[in-house]
Amino acid sequence: MENKSSSVWTRSSKPTLYFVIITCVALGYHAAVVNLIPESTVSLFALPLLVGSVVFALTYRNKTIEHELKKELATQHAQLAKKSSESLQLRLRLVDAEKKTTSIRQELQRVCNAANATDEGSGSKFETIFHATPDPMLLADLDIGLVTDVNKSFLELLDFAWESVYNHPVDSIFSWASESDEFTFNKALDTGKSINNLVTIRERSDGKRFVALVSMRSITISGKHTAIIAVRDYSDLHAAQHKISILSQALEQSPAGAAILSQAGCVEYLNTRFTKITGYTVGELLNNEVPFIQEQAQKNIFSWENVSKRPEWRKEIQTTRKDGSSCWLSVSISPVTVHNCRSRYILVLEDITQKKEQERRIQHMAMHDALTSLANRRHFRMHLKHCIELQNRSQVPFALVFIDLNKFKDINDTQGHDVGDEVLKIISRRLKEVLREVDLVARPGGDEFLLILSGVQSLEEITTTLTRIAYHIARPMEVGNSTQTIMTAAIGVTLCPEHSVDADDLLSKADHAMYACKRTSSEPFIIWDSSIEMPQHIIA
Repeated sequence: MENKSSSVWTRSSKPTLYFVIITCVALGYHAAVVNLIPESTVSLFALPLLVGSVVFALTYRNKTIEHELKKELATQHAQLAKKSSESLQLRLRLVDAEKKTTSIRQELQRVCNAANATDEGSGSKFETIFHATPDPMLLADLDIGLVTDVNKSFLELLDFAWESVYNHPVDSIFSWASESDEFTFNKALDTGKSINNLVTIRERSDGKRFVALVSMRSITISGKHTAIIAVRDYSDLHAAQHKISILSQALEQSPAGAAILSQAGCVEYLNTRFTKITGYTVGELLNNEVPFIQEQAQKNIFSWENVSKRPEWRKEIQTTRKDGSSCWLSVSISPVTVHNCRSRYILVLEDITQKKEQERRIQHMAMHDALTSLANRRHFRMHLKHCIELQNRSQVPFALVFIDLNKFKDINDTQGHDVGDEVLKIISRRLKEVLREVDLVARPGGDEFLLILSGVQSLEEITTTLTRIAYHIARPMEVGNSTQTIMTAAIGVTLCPEHSVDADDLLSKADHAMYACKRTSSEPFIIWDSSIEMPQHIIA
């Protein structure tokens, strides 16, 4: 729901934002042309608009890509789950077919036993069994190679007329799927050796292509060397195997990793992409649990009991590959229902590491200054709000510091903006080196910096820190053509909760203290008090 709302907001606000930007730039340009506003002010006015436009455009593009990726990923997960379920059911049908093959072999052996009993005076019994069995069969004299009898099931299954089979050469009855099957069958006719499951193909009168399996046993009937040939319908099973082959190829070529898990969570099948994403080989995963699923179970994020109660479990997780490298995975686990029982699970995973990295970069751009990588105004506001809430809840005081570099405009005008940018980068690094991890350094724009010093307990501690900050700002630096430059700054400070617990009020008082410091060049910093004049200055 959150992604959808964000997407709608960006689409609806995009034209309005562009209109405001273009209008403001046009007004700024007009004002500059008629000399109402200095050109430098127009530049400072247009630059945040340009940066804001770029950030908005990148955010909008990322939201669009993220929406499309999630939509495509959900579609792929659904398709893979469906194909995997179909593949599993087809495999079960193959098992059933193998069971049926066993029963046919047993029936064929029963008929052979009955035929062998013919020599003991049971010829009529064998004939009755042969014509009554539902399994398609024919008899052939191995000495002369001709069909001597055929039952009704054989004629119906293969769509033959009696006269087109009886007394015809047995090797002319079947059309074989391969030369090797044809060779094996003819050799069996010559030697009387038993054969099993040779594939024959026939075109029925209705145009339907028919596939069957042929097996043969040799017996002696009334002193004659006879072959009993049994045929089994293999059309549906052949089509199922073909479909399994197609589904297997689709899974192997899928951009997502897919695996079939047992009820215990052990891997029964996985595609090549699964091994490439995780770094584990087929041998390491087959018949074992998936490592990152075990990891999620240990963190109580995942349980098989919860998965079995829902149609799908989906989550984005951060884990490690076999080589120890970190990665982000989108994981989906769905139960497979066979005969109204959940027997297995389909696991589909997608490597979203690059997507997460792209989101991180865009988030960093939205919350940090592009030039110095310090926190920007938005980030600073959020952190300031958090510090005020922490103070109200846990009585953790902090100091808000407003820094403005002196005569920075002169450097831009005399040495160029590239040198000015380098000065800002050096000052930013120095401030980060001086402060602690819990403190925040932000650059809201221009030559201004905002600091939040968390947990300061005494005026002496604040004074020591501010003195150190002023000293490091004023250290000589080499910029441009190895020119030594010395910067100074006006520093204003306000304390929370001593001076205020309101964010805007704290900023305003720190701003006023900074301007008081500018007017008093002898002091490196000034802490706000009620005696400071409050000019009508609107901070950026």
